[in-house]
Amino acid sequence: MVKFIKRLLLSHFYVDVILLVVTACFMLLEWSSLTVDHQLAYVLFFGMCLHQLEEYRFPGGFVWGQNTVALNSDMPDRYPGNRLSAVFVDVFAMFISAPFLYWHYTSSMAMIFAIFAMIEVVIHILFGTMALMKFKDQGKETIYFPGSFTSWVFFAPFGIVLIYKLVDNNLMTGNAWWWTVGILVAYFIFGFALPFLAFANRNTPYVYDQEPREGFYFQRYTK
Repeated sequence: MVKFIKRLLLSHFYVDVILLVVTACFMLLEWSSLTVDHQLAYVLFFGMCLHQLEEYRFPGGFVWGQNTVALNSDMPDRYPGNRLSAVFVDVFAMFISAPFLYWHYTSSMAMIFAIFAMIEVVIHILFGTMALMKFKDQGKETIYFPGSFTSWVFFAPFGIVLIYKLVDNNLMTGNAWWWTVGILVAYFIFGFALPFLAFANRNTPYVYDQEPREGFYFQRYTK
């Protein structure tokens, strides 16, 4: 079973690529018929696909960095974050949000995308600053952290504009705000925190040491 799950987890890269292509196809086919806020939601989701590829493959090393600089782990390749928790959390989020983006779009879903995007921006700035402080003596000169580029290029500008459009066009009713807050809270509890804690295991077999490696941006600062 462990061997099967390891192989399944390696599909994360291909899931991101497939969703990237599918999202691009939907965007090209439907762009002219979409409202501006729906277009911006598409751009954010497209950016999320690229964001995960940056975090885990190009250059990769997000989980290792999170465990090291934010959680001060002595086993950063596996604890507390590991390949199983990372893939479960990210793929779960993508699979539950994609159908709503493609077929059941609402202003609440758009606001969820936008708020989540801004949270990602803050997290990457925070993690990047912590990494710079930790590794500056080893040659690190910037606050770049795996995932920062897409968070700055996609999430920051398009997230801000989407929030503005939704609010300025009065698309967020009281009920829409309740749905937005409720879904975000539910996701962070059941889609992130609980799986992260449940899969945290110092003896987990799902470590970041098997091929193909998903990139280790921080290797240059740890040799």
